[in-house]
Amino acid sequence: MPIPLSYSKARYFYNTNGPSMNAKTGWIEGCPTQYLLAGDWHDFPVRFRWQSGLWLELFDKHADYVVSEIQRAKLSGKFILYLSCPVSSAGGGHSRTNIEIATFAAHNLIKKIGSRFWILNPGLYQLQSREGFNLLKTHAHILGLEKGLGKEIDLIALQKESPVTGGDYMRFWSRVLVEDGDNNLGGRFDAYYFVGPSDTHGFFTNHGATTVTDGIENYFARKLATNQEFREYFQNDSVEEKFFKYYSLKAGAHFSLGSHDEYAIWETLNRIRLTDRGITAQIPGYFDGRQIGFGLAESKTAQGYSLPE
Repeated sequence: MPIPLSYSKARYFYNTNGPSMNAKTGWIEGCPTQYLLAGDWHDFPVRFRWQSGLWLELFDKHADYVVSEIQRAKLSGKFILYLSCPVSSAGGGHSRTNIEIATFAAHNLIKKIGSRFWILNPGLYQLQSREGFNLLKTHAHILGLEKGLGKEIDLIALQKESPVTGGDYMRFWSRVLVEDGDNNLGGRFDAYYFVGPSDTHGFFTNHGATTVTDGIENYFARKLATNQEFREYFQNDSVEEKFFKYYSLKAGAHFSLGSHDEYAIWETLNRIRLTDRGITAQIPGYFDGRQIGFGLAESKTAQGYSLPE
């Protein structure tokens, strides 16, 4: 087995003016992991730029936790499906709304495909969600004890001083999606599902609205009236139009940088599997309720947070 993280071709950039809680913070460019092919280990060819220091250690603990969740599901006989979805507020969306949509899509999928499947929803493991924040807070508590820091690692302060980037998240998700304790060809996952516009529209029309327009407008008005965080985020009237345009026309994996990287990981795994094991060993992928068509499982897409090759 290789070392957990491959830095054989990584580059290091240290910030001497970094935050006090993360004094050894630097930036690392490289391949987050390796895979085994024809008896040799190779760098997995999707590269990112991520932080060293506390965030690196926290996300390593987080990866171990997510893998333990997958292993528990597998031990209970479940097939594992990865849900690729927008999470950040980029482009006119809202992170909490994206997480609600992803959760709705996951529940809808389980209703359709049944109880033999377990869906990994990444939104529930990232800082933007309450669930993800609380998990990382637990890891921070344990890491502080292990390092003998004498005080709690304050995630909010750490985030202000050294914000988590898309590269930090994608390095972490690359490890989860690629590494499998064997050849590191994504063996923990049985399929990928990329959230699409019908999943999003279904969420907004789920409470009786007859059109997507009514559903988005009703949701926006309800959130403004009942949710202080939402109200503060959208206090500028001009953002309502961006919110409506995003969720009516754009929402889905197609407009997510992280989902583009997850597609690249999926496509790369399938290309390697095709060479090594043949066409039946490829990992199925679905977008917006339909299986991704012929040839697309081996076709590249635009970059997200990944670095140029």
